[in-house]
Amino acid sequence: MSKERVGIISIHYGVNFGSALQAIALSRYLKDNYNFDKVDVINYIPQRFRRITRLKNLTGRGGAHFIHGLVRMYRFEKTNNKYISYLSKNASVSNPIYSMNDAKTIFGDYKYLIAGSDQIWNSEYNQGIDEMYYLGFASRKSSKIAYAASCGKEEYSEEEWDRIRKLLEDFSAISLREKSSVAIMENHGIKKCEFVLDPTFLFDRVQWAIYEKEVSKCPKDYLLIYFLDTTGEDIVKLAKRIAEVKGLHTVLIRPVYSKVKYDVDMVVSDMTPDNYIWLFRHASFVVTNSFHGVSFSINMERQFVALKRDKYNSRLDSIMNAMGLTDRLVTIEHDGIIENNINYSEVNERKRKLLKSSKDFLQNALQ
Repeated sequence: MSKERVGIISIHYGVNFGSALQAIALSRYLKDNYNFDKVDVINYIPQRFRRITRLKNLTGRGGAHFIHGLVRMYRFEKTNNKYISYLSKNASVSNPIYSMNDAKTIFGDYKYLIAGSDQIWNSEYNQGIDEMYYLGFASRKSSKIAYAASCGKEEYSEEEWDRIRKLLEDFSAISLREKSSVAIMENHGIKKCEFVLDPTFLFDRVQWAIYEKEVSKCPKDYLLIYFLDTTGEDIVKLAKRIAEVKGLHTVLIRPVYSKVKYDVDMVVSDMTPDNYIWLFRHASFVVTNSFHGVSFSINMERQFVALKRDKYNSRLDSIMNAMGLTDRLVTIEHDGIIENNINYSEVNERKRKLLKSSKDFLQNALQ
C-alpha cells in the first residue's frame, strides 16, 4: 500500500455550505480515486475566526453592541460546530491548526500539499496575504499544488504581487476556478496557470445524494431562495415574481444572522450542509447570488437565475460564461418572466469537457 499522504488547505471554516462541501468533494475524490495512505483536510483556524479575536473586536463600543456581538458569536459557533461535525463525518479533518509552526510539524513532510479551493488568495477577504494558504509550511520534500484556488478579486497592490510571485514560485502546478484569475496571474508573471472547475463538480448529482438529508415539511414544488451578504428583501421580491408566474411555493434559506421576517411560504433555519444539498437537488427553480448556489444549481440540473453581488463577481461571471449561461444573470428589476428553460444537454456537454480537463490537471499534478 502507498504511504503517500496528501494535505488540503482551504477556507472550510465558517458558516458557508459551499466551503464545507468543496472540501469534502476534493478530499473524497482523491481518497476514492488514488492510492493515497491519507488525505487530510488541514483544519486551519485563521486569526479572524478565533474567539479571542472576536471578543477583542467587541470591546470599547458600548454595552448594546457588545451584547449583540456576543449573541452573533454564539450563533456562529453553534452553527459552525455543526458544520465541522458534518465535515469530520465525511472527510479526514485534522486537529485545529493555529500557526505555521503547527502546520510544519504535522504536515510539512506530506508528499502532496494542495491549496484550494475557495477564496484562499483573496487578500481583502482574508485581511491580508495569509501565507498558510500559499503552503508556506511545506518542506522541500512536498509537491505544492493549487487546485481551483480563487482570487475573488481582480486588483492587488504591487507590493502584494511581489509577495504572491515569491510565494508561488516553487509550486509544481497551479489552477484557478476563474478564467479572469488565470489571466491576471499570467499578466503578472505567474505562468502556466490552468482554469478548472470548483471541487463540488467532482461529484455529480447522484453522488451528492449520498451526502444529503431531507428537510421536513418542505412543499413539493418550490422555488429555492439562497443569498449571501445582503438582507435579501429585493431578491425575495424577484423570487416571488418568478414563483407566481411558475406556480411555485417559495422556500428561503435564512442567513445565520438575519432577523428579517421574510414573506415566503417556508423559511429554513439552523441547517447543516446535508440539508442544503437536499434543498438544491429537489428545487424546481433557484434564485441565488452565491457562487456555490449557482454551481449546485448547475450540477443538480436545476432551472435558475443568478444575481450579482456588490463585489467578488468574477466567480459568477466565470462559471456562467464557461457553462454558456450568461443569459441567466439577471438584475433585481427582472419582471419574473423566464422565457426559456436551460438546455442541460448543452450545459452538460460543456461541463463534461471542463470536468475532464480538471481531472486531468489533478492526474498530472499528482504524478
